[in-house]
Amino acid sequence: MREYGSEHSTIVLPDGYFENLSELGCEVLFLRSGREALLLTAIAACDAKDKTILFPSYCCWSMSAPFEKAGWTVIYYRLNEDLTVDTNYLNQLLKEYKPQAVLTMNFYGSACTDDAVRMVKEFDKEIKVIEDFSHCTFSIRQIFNEQVDMYVSSIRKSVGVCDGSVILSKDPMPKQYIQEEQKDFADKRFVAQTEKMRYTWSKNLDKKQEFLDTIRECEGIINAFSAVRPISERAKQMLAMVNGEEIAFARRENMKHLGSLLNGKVEMVPGVERCFEGSPFSLPILVDNRDEVQSALAKRGVYTQLLWPICEEAQKVCPVSKMMDARMLSVPIDQRYSWDDMEDIAKIIIEVVKG
Repeated sequence: MREYGSEHSTIVLPDGYFENLSELGCEVLFLRSGREALLLTAIAACDAKDKTILFPSYCCWSMSAPFEKAGWTVIYYRLNEDLTVDTNYLNQLLKEYKPQAVLTMNFYGSACTDDAVRMVKEFDKEIKVIEDFSHCTFSIRQIFNEQVDMYVSSIRKSVGVCDGSVILSKDPMPKQYIQEEQKDFADKRFVAQTEKMRYTWSKNLDKKQEFLDTIRECEGIINAFSAVRPISERAKQMLAMVNGEEIAFARRENMKHLGSLLNGKVEMVPGVERCFEGSPFSLPILVDNRDEVQSALAKRGVYTQLLWPICEEAQKVCPVSKMMDARMLSVPIDQRYSWDDMEDIAKIIIEVVKG
């Protein structure tokens, strides 16, 4: 039951989550977007003319395109049903392609990459390992692996900042490739996000179309990733207000609650319960007639994402990724929502999926 009119909850003060990442012994660099962060890591990882990187097959063009732009050949490896790395297949690719780099990803915070990273470094310790931790931005201290050379995360997917991504690198990054801040981009995003917040109170449909158009315009700018730019000063100030521990707590509790409500009623990705002690990105569910289910949920106010449309080459390599591409919906469980919201979301999902 929702509660109204009781005592105010506290104003949560910042805990320096992002400022303290340097405690992990890495150089910490904040950039504008995850795509630009990946582009800089692609530049930093190897300067040879001919270079190959192994990539998880379940990823979108926005992850692979920065490496292709930097001259890398991308080869996809398979994943298991729980989205951990198929290490037997990875071992075959290491022997066949002798890559200069491997990219790993901890999907939803529940697909540990330690075995894959260990295999890569045992094969050749000079291979650069890059891990995308966008799905578990607030779990980095739990998942941190000293054998990973560079960690990358898109902060915009976790917090309501106008722009932002982070790189944690064992070695100094080539900062000469970073251009000046594009201030009007951050300002546009900030205004649009402010109107989006106000929409939750006013439900002004005219304003809704305006801020959606602006957000899409800004997304188009990021899609181009024609340059590597720093995080904006405005976003820096926003990050300084973050309390990472409270965000992690909210995500963890929401995930456990929604997971328990949907358990046995909706199909979920195997092993996703492993992230219950971390800070998960969202709850992935598997449905038939995915597009129809997504549309029906949206009409009832539950907006579920399709994480990535994956390329045909990746689909051919990995049946699991092909299945995820066809059936997965990403259900929001982040810090914007409460226990009661999870109750409402679960009720709607069950009603829609059961038809």
